[in-house]
Amino acid sequence: MPAARTTPPRRPGRPVRPSQGGPDQRDRLLDAAVAEFSRHGVAGTPIRAIATAAGVTPALVHYYFPDREQLLDAVVDERLRPLMESVFADAATTTDPAALLIGLAQRLIRAAAATPWLPGIWLREIADVDGQLHARVLSRIALHPTHAVLTPLAAARSRGELNPDLQPPLLMASLIGLAMLPMATRHMWQRMPGAEEIDTEALVRHVSALLAHGLARPPAGPAGSG
Repeated sequence: MPAARTTPPRRPGRPVRPSQGGPDQRDRLLDAAVAEFSRHGVAGTPIRAIATAAGVTPALVHYYFPDREQLLDAVVDERLRPLMESVFADAATTTDPAALLIGLAQRLIRAAAATPWLPGIWLREIADVDGQLHARVLSRIALHPTHAVLTPLAAARSRGELNPDLQPPLLMASLIGLAMLPMATRHMWQRMPGAEEIDTEALVRHVSALLAHGLARPPAGPAGSG
């Protein structure tokens, strides 16, 4: 009588590959990770918390992301990079400096509104030099698109199309602050009188107005003025 076939034993700690879910399940884990990172920070979020938020076991998280470094790489490459690419999508084809910066700010505000985890991660893990995503974002995402914007801004300033007191590198920092800080601190300023009427589009108009009127070259003073 032939011997009964047996199933080879699994290695400890490695879950069976899910028969359903596949990439969708991996995406759900990434969505849970960025939501938890936004609320508690990377250091304050154990793998078990991500698993609980996604409704799976920690072993399944480890199946898709064997270590924390791979998880953080995936967050940068698959969640943050697509957002930044959408924000900078039209930058290379926009020649007017005011339109360039206002368009960037508008897209950044709308991206932050559509992905509520972005402002928290930006404040905790990207803007802070000690944040666990800071170096990854600078090396993998931020430097190339930022340089692509700074070059035309510097050229516009040299042609006299921008206020000469404006510094292109600081313009990018100011733009990100104008767009992201109100989203990250909404829980504070929404308590102010009249703030209940400020929605995403009101914030877009507010930041656009600040940028539009602050970028222009000031009119020349009267002859002989100091």
